[in-house]
Amino acid sequence: MKQFQFDPGDPPDFKSLGAYGIIGDSRTAALVGADGSIDWACLPDFDSPSVFGSLLDPTAGRLVVRPSSPYTAWQRYERGTNVLVTEFSTSSGTVRLRDFMPYIPHRTVPTAEIYRRVEVVRGNVDLEVIFEPRFDYGLVTPEMERDDYGVRATDEEGQTLVLSTELPVEIRDGYAVARATLHGGQETYIVSDWGAANVHPVATYQCDRRLWQVRTFWRNWVDRMPYHGRYRDAIERSLLTLKLLTFEPTGAIVAAPTMSLPEWPGGPRNWDYRYSWVRDSAFILRVLFQAQYMEEGTAYFDWLLGQALEGGPLQVMYGIRGERFLPERELPLRQHHLDVYGGLLDAARRYDQEGGLLTITEWEKLAAITNEVYERWEEPDAGIWETRNEPRHYTYSKIWAWVALTRAVQLAEQLRADAPITKWRREAERVRQQVLEEAWDPEVEAFTQSYEGNALDTSVLVMPTVGFLRASDDRFQSTLDTCLERLEAGEYPLVYRYLSEDGVGGPEGAFLLPSFWIVEALALSGDLSKARAALSMLMEHMNPLGLYAEEVHPEEGDLLGNFPQGFSHLGFVNATFRLEELKRTQESWQEI
Repeated sequence: MKQFQFDPGDPPDFKSLGAYGIIGDSRTAALVGADGSIDWACLPDFDSPSVFGSLLDPTAGRLVVRPSSPYTAWQRYERGTNVLVTEFSTSSGTVRLRDFMPYIPHRTVPTAEIYRRVEVVRGNVDLEVIFEPRFDYGLVTPEMERDDYGVRATDEEGQTLVLSTELPVEIRDGYAVARATLHGGQETYIVSDWGAANVHPVATYQCDRRLWQVRTFWRNWVDRMPYHGRYRDAIERSLLTLKLLTFEPTGAIVAAPTMSLPEWPGGPRNWDYRYSWVRDSAFILRVLFQAQYMEEGTAYFDWLLGQALEGGPLQVMYGIRGERFLPERELPLRQHHLDVYGGLLDAARRYDQEGGLLTITEWEKLAAITNEVYERWEEPDAGIWETRNEPRHYTYSKIWAWVALTRAVQLAEQLRADAPITKWRREAERVRQQVLEEAWDPEVEAFTQSYEGNALDTSVLVMPTVGFLRASDDRFQSTLDTCLERLEAGEYPLVYRYLSEDGVGGPEGAFLLPSFWIVEALALSGDLSKARAALSMLMEHMNPLGLYAEEVHPEEGDLLGNFPQGFSHLGFVNATFRLEELKRTQESWQEI
């Protein structure tokens, strides 16, 4: 178990992503550092401005609970839950901190509570609490008012965040601090409550009851997964994390709970990921349905299809309530993204296979989307990575145009719908033949990023996972080998997405999702031992709590990009389930 050393007298400006855990309530989430500092929390929802933002800027707000002398720290989760445990060891004693946010099903009131339970395990510990909220992404220092039960922070618009504690509190210049010496066996709670008009005694929050409820909920939820193989613990953590990325009021799933974490230190690739991408839908539904989370899968698909039924062109992404105009992404939203249609149709097919019932109105919309693919698939687009170049004929986009047409045919046949099945099937074959002819470069001996050049792109490695081309095909095997060789980004199987100019500029790290596609490709090729070895190596790039970021520094191994990253966890779970499925198939053949 990884341990971290901290000195309150000389705190770091920034910590690595390896030193963070996540807690949440399926409306928003908070990142908790191993030093006891909550450095990121947007309250009360994912897309709200941050209140604690020192993850990005040391002056942008934090809530700290820690020893006041140098200490060693380590973190873990309570088994099968999102209750985060951080343990501090000092020269005089040991203290344990349990962080959680209550999960309240079907909650409609936009509030958020963070509970921090302090338990002295042995000896005596001098503890300090620092309450330093900064509203509106760190731009607003609220007015601080002390109360008999804690502190209230209020901004000019009347927004409030209170801290309830039994410890004596003092107001300093823009923040509050509480210090006390706690002895072995002592326990106390600290509660931060968004939107409360007044500071209430800690006892009124029924903290132990909340802890019992949240433990029970998470354990009951994760126990629904039927898989009990060798990767059970890691899959549990990924699924629990994906559940935390769900905005329950609508069913939308954000790509990550953070914004502006760089894909390279000091680089320009800093994005806001607190939105839901349509292209993720096929991967999300595959994970949720395979893990038997039908309710969550259905809620997500209902939300996704609802956006499609709203009218207008299908967007590459939406806000968590279905917002269409997203200023942060104004440029990409003007782009044409062919792959999103395939993602939606594949999700619809999975939904139908798992027993979901599509209405006639929903089918009519899906048929209209399919016809749009039929009419527009030969147009260039911006590709999966939302490049800032001129539109091109990206291979990945054409593959997903094929997916859209084939899944629509399958749906129409299943529903016995009145649809131009023959026309769609014929066009799907045209797409496939064009990709095989135009994207294959005999000199490079690989399928290239686009028809226009010879650049490589790991996105083409989805070919066998979506059924476009067998993994055993010589052309695919050559593409896999070439990508591994020329896009290598450190230790195998880490790779760059691509190395061609994309109009954004600046370096980036090894992108984790394509590495999981590599694991699937190896498994589908029949090399299960090599696939398992690759998966084991990628698991070493989880942080100590089992969390993935978007990317990995190819030389130093540090996690990069927004965190925790849903796409990486989706890739891990899908690759693992694929590996286990093929292993069972192989074993059944051996038995015969």
